[in-house]
Amino acid sequence: MPRERRRPCDSRLSSIFLFLGFFVLATSGSVFAQTAAGTFSTVSGQVQIQRAGVTIGAASGVGVNVGDRILTGASGHAVILLNDQSRLEIGPVSSIALDEFTVTGGAPSTRISLFLGVLRSLVNSASGGAAANYQVHTPNAVAGVRGTKFDTAYTENVIRPGYQGCDRYTDVSVYQGTVNLAPIASPTTGEDVSAGYEATLPCDRPATAPGPLAMTGAVSLDSAAAGGHGLFAAAIPGPSSAPPPVSPVAPVVAVTGSGPPPPPPPPPPPPP
Repeated sequence: MPRERRRPCDSRLSSIFLFLGFFVLATSGSVFAQTAAGTFSTVSGQVQIQRAGVTIGAASGVGVNVGDRILTGASGHAVILLNDQSRLEIGPVSSIALDEFTVTGGAPSTRISLFLGVLRSLVNSASGGAAANYQVHTPNAVAGVRGTKFDTAYTENVIRPGYQGCDRYTDVSVYQGTVNLAPIASPTTGEDVSAGYEATLPCDRPATAPGPLAMTGAVSLDSAAAGGHGLFAAAIPGPSSAPPPVSPVAPVVAVTGSGPPPPPPPPPPPPP
Protein backbone atom coordinates (compact mmCIF):
# COMPACT_ATOMS: atom_id res chain seq x y z
CA MET A 1 0.00 0.00 0.00
CA PRO A 2 1.49 3.40 -0.90
CA ARG A 3 2.42 5.56 2.10
CA GLU A 4 0.39 8.76 2.43
CA ARG A 5 2.52 11.81 1.84
CA ARG A 6 2.18 14.78 4.19
CA ARG A 7 0.95 17.75 2.24
CA PRO A 8 2.91 21.03 2.52
CA CYS A 9 -0.24 22.94 3.49
CA ASP A 10 -0.60 20.80 6.66
CA SER A 11 2.86 21.85 7.76
CA ARG A 12 2.07 25.51 7.12
CA LEU A 13 -1.21 25.27 9.05
CA SER A 14 0.56 23.70 12.02
CA SER A 15 3.05 26.56 12.07
CA ILE A 16 0.27 29.13 11.92
CA PHE A 17 -1.65 27.54 14.81
CA LEU A 18 1.53 27.27 16.85
CA PHE A 19 2.24 30.97 16.28
CA LEU A 20 -1.33 31.91 17.20
CA GLY A 21 -1.07 29.89 20.41
CA PHE A 22 2.07 31.74 21.47
CA PHE A 23 0.42 35.05 20.56
CA VAL A 24 -2.67 34.31 22.68
CA LEU A 25 -0.53 33.33 25.65
CA ALA A 26 1.57 36.47 25.36
CA THR A 27 -1.39 38.82 25.06
CA SER A 28 -3.35 37.15 27.86
CA GLY A 29 -0.35 37.55 30.13
CA SER A 30 -0.24 41.27 29.42
CA VAL A 31 -3.99 41.61 29.97
CA PHE A 32 -3.90 39.95 33.38
CA ALA A 33 -0.63 41.52 34.48
CA GLN A 34 -1.21 43.71 37.52
CA THR A 35 -0.02 47.30 37.67
CA ALA A 36 2.33 48.11 40.54
CA ALA A 37 1.08 51.17 42.44
CA GLY A 38 3.13 51.41 45.63
CA THR A 39 4.59 49.68 48.67
CA PHE A 40 3.65 49.15 52.30
CA SER A 41 5.99 51.34 54.35
CA THR A 42 4.48 50.55 57.78
CA VAL A 43 2.35 47.62 58.92
CA SER A 44 1.23 46.74 62.44
CA GLY A 45 -1.40 44.35 63.74
CA GLN A 46 -3.55 42.29 61.39
CA VAL A 47 -3.41 43.57 57.80
CA GLN A 48 -4.37 41.47 54.77
CA ILE A 49 -4.22 41.86 50.99
CA GLN A 50 -6.85 40.24 48.79
CA ARG A 51 -5.40 39.84 45.30
CA ALA A 52 -6.80 37.80 42.41
CA GLY A 53 -8.83 35.61 44.76
CA VAL A 54 -5.93 34.96 47.14
CA THR A 55 -5.49 36.45 50.62
CA ILE A 56 -1.95 37.18 51.79
CA GLY A 57 -0.51 38.92 54.82
CA ALA A 58 0.85 42.43 54.41
CA ALA A 59 4.26 43.50 55.68
CA SER A 60 6.63 46.42 55.28
CA GLY A 61 8.21 46.33 51.82
CA VAL A 62 5.39 44.31 50.21
CA GLY A 63 4.13 45.82 46.95
CA VAL A 64 0.62 47.09 46.32
CA ASN A 65 -1.04 46.64 42.92
CA VAL A 66 -4.02 48.21 41.22
CA GLY A 67 -7.02 46.06 42.07
CA ASP A 68 -5.74 45.06 45.51
CA ARG A 69 -8.12 45.14 48.45
CA ILE A 70 -6.56 45.87 51.85
CA LEU A 71 -8.29 44.95 55.11
CA THR A 72 -7.23 45.70 58.68
CA GLY A 73 -8.25 44.04 61.93
CA ALA A 74 -9.13 45.52 65.29
CA SER A 75 -5.49 46.44 65.98
CA GLY A 76 -4.42 46.78 62.35
CA HIS A 77 -2.75 49.85 60.91
CA ALA A 78 -0.94 50.34 57.61
CA VAL A 79 0.74 53.09 55.62
CA ILE A 80 1.09 52.73 51.84
CA LEU A 81 3.49 54.89 49.86
CA LEU A 82 2.26 55.21 46.29
CA ASN A 83 4.66 55.54 43.38
CA ASP A 84 3.91 59.27 43.09
CA GLN A 85 4.96 59.66 46.78
CA SER A 86 1.37 60.13 47.95
CA ARG A 87 0.58 58.41 51.24
CA LEU A 88 -2.40 56.34 52.37
CA GLU A 89 -2.87 55.64 56.08
CA ILE A 90 -5.45 52.96 56.90
CA GLY A 91 -7.02 52.76 60.34
CA PRO A 92 -8.21 49.65 62.21
CA VAL A 93 -11.22 47.64 61.01
CA SER A 94 -11.07 49.27 57.60
CA SER A 95 -11.45 47.98 54.07
CA ILE A 96 -10.21 49.77 50.94
CA ALA A 97 -9.55 48.89 47.31
CA LEU A 98 -7.09 50.60 44.99
CA ASP A 99 -9.24 50.90 41.88
CA GLU A 100 -7.03 53.12 39.74
CA PHE A 101 -3.51 54.49 39.73
CA THR A 102 -2.02 55.99 36.60
CA VAL A 103 0.46 58.77 35.92
CA THR A 104 0.04 60.54 32.58
CA GLY A 105 2.07 63.61 31.73
CA GLY A 106 3.20 63.98 35.32
CA ALA A 107 -0.36 64.27 36.71
CA PRO A 108 -1.50 61.14 38.59
CA SER A 109 -5.03 59.80 38.52
CA THR A 110 -5.98 57.80 41.61
CA ARG A 111 -9.27 56.33 42.75
CA ILE A 112 -9.76 54.46 46.01
CA SER A 113 -12.87 52.72 47.33
CA LEU A 114 -13.44 52.91 51.08
CA PHE A 115 -15.94 50.22 52.11
CA LEU A 116 -15.58 50.60 55.86
CA GLY A 117 -13.46 52.43 58.42
CA VAL A 118 -11.09 55.38 58.04
CA LEU A 119 -8.53 56.36 55.43
CA ARG A 120 -6.12 59.29 55.69
CA SER A 121 -4.83 60.60 52.36
CA LEU A 122 -1.79 62.79 51.88
CA VAL A 123 -1.61 63.69 48.18
CA ASN A 124 1.83 64.65 46.95
CA SER A 125 1.61 68.17 45.54
CA ALA A 126 4.96 67.80 43.77
CA SER A 127 3.40 65.33 41.32
CA GLY A 128 0.33 67.28 40.35
CA GLY A 129 -1.12 68.76 43.54
CA ALA A 130 -4.53 70.34 43.03
CA ALA A 131 -4.40 69.36 39.34
CA ALA A 132 -4.18 65.69 40.28
CA ASN A 133 -7.30 63.55 39.88
CA TYR A 134 -7.59 61.91 43.29
CA GLN A 135 -10.90 60.56 44.56
CA VAL A 136 -12.08 58.44 47.47
CA HIS A 137 -15.38 56.64 46.83
CA THR A 138 -17.58 55.28 49.61
CA PRO A 139 -20.91 53.48 49.16
CA ASN A 140 -22.77 56.79 49.38
CA ALA A 141 -20.31 59.59 48.56
CA VAL A 142 -17.34 60.84 46.56
CA ALA A 143 -14.55 62.86 48.17
CA GLY A 144 -12.78 64.72 45.39
CA VAL A 145 -9.45 66.22 46.28
CA ARG A 146 -8.63 69.86 45.77
CA GLY A 147 -5.95 69.75 48.42
CA THR A 148 -3.41 67.51 49.98
CA LYS A 149 -4.24 66.06 53.42
CA PHE A 150 -7.61 64.83 54.69
CA ASP A 151 -9.42 61.93 56.37
CA THR A 152 -12.34 60.01 54.88
CA ALA A 153 -14.49 57.81 57.13
CA TYR A 154 -17.44 55.56 56.30
CA THR A 155 -19.72 54.04 58.95
CA GLU A 156 -23.02 52.20 58.71
CA ASN A 157 -25.68 50.52 60.86
CA VAL A 158 -25.54 53.42 63.31
CA ILE A 159 -28.12 56.18 63.71
CA ARG A 160 -26.58 59.43 64.86
CA PRO A 161 -28.51 62.10 66.73
CA GLY A 162 -30.23 64.47 64.32
CA TYR A 163 -30.18 62.01 61.39
CA GLN A 164 -33.38 60.02 61.95
CA GLY A 165 -33.96 57.40 59.29
CA CYS A 166 -30.32 57.34 58.19
CA ASP A 167 -27.77 54.69 59.20
CA ARG A 168 -24.74 55.30 56.96
CA TYR A 169 -22.41 58.27 56.82
CA THR A 170 -19.34 59.53 55.02
CA ASP A 171 -17.23 62.07 56.94
CA VAL A 172 -14.31 64.16 55.74
CA SER A 173 -11.88 66.04 57.97
CA VAL A 174 -9.57 68.39 56.07
CA TYR A 175 -6.15 69.45 57.34
CA GLN A 176 -4.64 70.97 54.19
CA GLY A 177 -6.28 72.25 51.01
CA THR A 178 -9.93 71.67 50.10
CA VAL A 179 -12.04 68.53 49.56
CA ASN A 180 -15.37 68.39 47.75
CA LEU A 181 -17.87 66.02 49.40
CA ALA A 182 -20.72 64.96 47.13
CA PRO A 183 -23.38 62.21 46.93
CA ILE A 184 -22.31 59.23 44.83
CA ALA A 185 -25.33 59.75 42.56
CA SER A 186 -24.47 63.39 41.78
CA PRO A 187 -20.70 63.89 42.21
CA THR A 188 -20.73 67.39 40.68
CA THR A 189 -23.06 68.87 43.32
CA GLY A 190 -20.91 68.68 46.41
CA GLU A 191 -19.90 70.80 49.37
CA ASP A 192 -16.38 72.25 49.51
CA VAL A 193 -14.71 71.58 52.86
CA SER A 194 -11.66 73.74 53.57
CA ALA A 195 -8.66 73.14 55.84
CA GLY A 196 -9.60 73.17 59.52
CA TYR A 197 -13.16 71.96 58.88
CA GLU A 198 -15.13 68.72 58.65
CA ALA A 199 -18.47 67.69 57.15
CA THR A 200 -20.80 64.69 56.98
CA LEU A 201 -22.80 63.25 54.10
CA PRO A 202 -25.67 61.15 55.55
CA CYS A 203 -27.21 58.42 53.39
CA ASP A 204 -28.05 59.90 49.97
CA ARG A 205 -28.63 63.43 51.25
CA PRO A 206 -26.48 66.49 50.56
CA ALA A 207 -23.44 67.08 52.71
CA THR A 208 -23.82 69.16 55.83
CA ALA A 209 -22.34 72.62 56.10
CA PRO A 210 -18.69 72.38 57.23
CA GLY A 211 -17.91 72.87 60.90
CA PRO A 212 -14.66 73.18 62.85
CA LEU A 213 -12.56 70.02 63.24
CA ALA A 214 -13.57 67.74 66.13
CA MET A 215 -16.68 69.85 66.80
CA THR A 216 -19.44 68.25 64.69
CA GLY A 217 -19.19 64.56 65.60
CA ALA A 218 -17.60 63.55 62.30
CA VAL A 219 -15.31 60.52 62.44
CA SER A 220 -11.61 61.10 61.81
CA LEU A 221 -8.61 58.79 62.05
CA ASP A 222 -7.66 60.28 65.42
CA SER A 223 -11.14 60.19 66.96
CA ALA A 224 -11.81 56.66 65.73
CA ALA A 225 -8.48 55.40 67.06
CA ALA A 226 -9.44 56.86 70.44
CA GLY A 227 -12.43 54.48 70.47
CA GLY A 228 -15.13 57.10 70.72
CA HIS A 229 -17.19 55.78 67.80
CA GLY A 230 -17.20 52.04 68.37
CA LEU A 231 -15.68 51.45 64.94
CA PHE A 232 -13.03 49.01 66.02
CA ALA A 233 -14.97 46.45 68.03
CA ALA A 234 -15.15 43.90 65.19
CA ALA A 235 -12.66 41.45 63.76
CA ILE A 236 -11.09 41.85 60.34
CA PRO A 237 -13.77 42.20 57.62
CA GLY A 238 -14.55 39.14 55.53
CA PRO A 239 -13.49 38.51 51.92
CA SER A 240 -16.93 39.15 50.42
CA SER A 241 -17.64 42.18 48.28
CA ALA A 242 -19.30 43.95 51.22
CA PRO A 243 -17.65 43.74 54.64
CA PRO A 244 -19.78 42.72 57.61
CA PRO A 245 -21.33 45.56 59.58
CA VAL A 246 -19.61 46.71 62.72
CA SER A 247 -21.65 46.50 65.89
CA PRO A 248 -21.71 49.99 67.39
CA VAL A 249 -20.99 50.60 71.02
CA ALA A 250 -24.26 51.54 72.67
CA PRO A 251 -24.14 55.02 74.17
CA VAL A 252 -24.89 55.59 77.82
CA VAL A 253 -28.25 57.35 78.06
CA ALA A 254 -29.49 59.12 81.18
CA VAL A 255 -33.11 58.14 81.80
CA THR A 256 -35.51 60.56 83.45
CA GLY A 257 -39.19 60.12 84.18
CA SER A 258 -42.03 60.41 86.66
CA GLY A 259 -41.37 57.20 88.63
CA PRO A 260 -41.13 57.07 92.42
CA PRO A 261 -38.20 58.94 93.95
CA PRO A 262 -35.33 56.94 95.42
CA PRO A 263 -35.66 56.02 99.14
CA PRO A 264 -34.12 58.49 101.62
CA PRO A 265 -30.81 57.59 103.18
CA PRO A 266 -30.96 55.79 106.56
CA PRO A 267 -30.81 57.98 109.67
CA PRO A 268 -27.48 58.25 111.51
CA PRO A 269 -26.97 55.90 114.46
CA PRO A 270 -27.84 57.32 117.95
CA PRO A 271 -24.97 58.68 120.03
CA PRO A 272 -23.52 56.33 122.69
